[in-house]
Amino acid sequence: MPLTRATRTSRLNKPNLTRAAGWTAVAFGAVHIVVSPLDNRDVWSDIFDQGPWQTISLDVTPENLAYSEAFWVAPGSFGVPVLLLGAFVLSTARRGERVPAPFGWAMTAWGVVLAALLPASPAWVLLLVGVLLVLAAHGPDARDVEDH
Repeated sequence: MPLTRATRTSRLNKPNLTRAAGWTAVAFGAVHIVVSPLDNRDVWSDIFDQGPWQTISLDVTPENLAYSEAFWVAPGSFGVPVLLLGAFVLSTARRGERVPAPFGWAMTAWGVVLAALLPASPAWVLLLVGVLLVLAAHGPDARDVEDH
C-alpha cells in the first residue's frame, strides 16, 4: 500500500529538522563573524589603532580597500542576520512551533542565487538551512502530534 503524502511527511521528525536548521544557521553565522576577523588580524589591528571612522568607508579606494573588505566580511556581512535567524528558528522549535514555509523557501532561493554566483563559497549551507526549514514546515508540528 503506497504511503500518502501526509504519512511520508509525518515520518520526518519536524522539531529535529527545525532544530538542525537553526543550529546550522547559528554555526554558519558565528563562524562567519568570528573566523573571518581571525583571517584579517593585521587589518583589524590597524582598524582599532587608527579608529573605524578613519579606516572603514563606503567610499572605497585602493588605500582603504583592505579595511572595507574586512568590515564587509565580518560584522557587516550576512553572518549576523543568519545568526539571528538561527536563534529565531531555535526559539520557535523550543516552543514546539514550526517556522512558516516561506522563510524556508526564501532561504533556499537566497542560497541558490549565492551558490550559483559563487559555487566555491559556503552558500551551500544557506541552501541546506532553507531545505530543512521547508521540510519541517510541512505536516503536523509538535503540538499537533501531542494532541492526537
